[in-house]
Amino acid sequence: MKIIALVENTTKDKALKPKHGLSVYIETFKHKVLFDLGSDDSFIFNAHKLGIDLAEIDTVVISHGHFDHGGALADFLKVNSKAKIYIHRLAFEPYYIKVLFFKIHIGLNKTLVDNDRFVLTDNITKIDEELLIFSDVKGAFSTKSNNVLMKKTTNGYINDDFAHEQNLIVTSGGKSILLSGCSHKGIANILSTAKNHQPIIQAALGGFHLYNPATKSTEPPEVIHHLANELSAHDVVFYTGHCTGRKAFEIMRNSLGDKLQYFSTGTIVDV
Repeated sequence: MKIIALVENTTKDKALKPKHGLSVYIETFKHKVLFDLGSDDSFIFNAHKLGIDLAEIDTVVISHGHFDHGGALADFLKVNSKAKIYIHRLAFEPYYIKVLFFKIHIGLNKTLVDNDRFVLTDNITKIDEELLIFSDVKGAFSTKSNNVLMKKTTNGYINDDFAHEQNLIVTSGGKSILLSGCSHKGIANILSTAKNHQPIIQAALGGFHLYNPATKSTEPPEVIHHLANELSAHDVVFYTGHCTGRKAFEIMRNSLGDKLQYFSTGTIVDV
C-alpha cells in the first residue's frame, strides 16, 4: 500500500503547503482513503500537486474532534460527492485549549453534523477486511500538552478525556499499518490496543503529542525517553510529525534510530 502525507506542519517539497495539522492519503487494493483532513483547504492544493484525485476518495476517517484534523470537512464535501466519512459520535462536542486565562475553541463545525455521508462511530467499527476503526484504548497519557485541553459541559469546563479519539488499522497485501492522529491517549497504549485487533503491525503513523503549539513547549526529556523505551519494545517502524515536535523527535531518534522516521508534507511511504 502507498501512504502520502498531504498535510503536516513541515514540508520536504517547497511546491507543497505545510500547515499545522495532519492529513494522510492511503491507497490499498480496494480503497482510496484520507485519514484526517487538516484545518483548511491545503490538502486540496497539495493533492493536486501530487496527482491525487480527491473525487476518487471512497473513505475518510477523522481521528478526533479538533479543527487541525477535521477543520477542512466542509472543503472536502465540496470536492468529493461519494466518500463515507467515519467520525466518532463525540467528535462534535465543544473542545477548547486553555492558554493562560483564556479558553480557545478548537472543535469542529457543529453545523455539519447532520450529513447523511457521516457515519458516527463508537468503540470498534470494521468497514471490511482492509479497514478497522477503534477507540477502545485503555490507559491514559498524562502530559502538560494534554492537560491544557478541555471539554465544555453544562457544568463548565472539564479536562478532555479524549473519548472522541479513534484510530485506524489498514491491512492490505499482507501488511498492516496503524494510523493515529495526535495519540492523545498515548501511542504506546494505542499500539497495544491495536495489537489486540491485529497482532502483527509493520508500521505506525501519527503524532505523539509531545509539543504544545500554543506555548511552543516540549514535554520534559524524561517523558520523551520513557516513551521511546516503550516503543523500542515493538518490532514496528514509526512515522511521526505534527504534534510530536522536532525537539522530541530528535531525542527519540537517538534512542530508536531508523525505527523512527519523520513524516512531513510530501513524504511517500510504501509498505
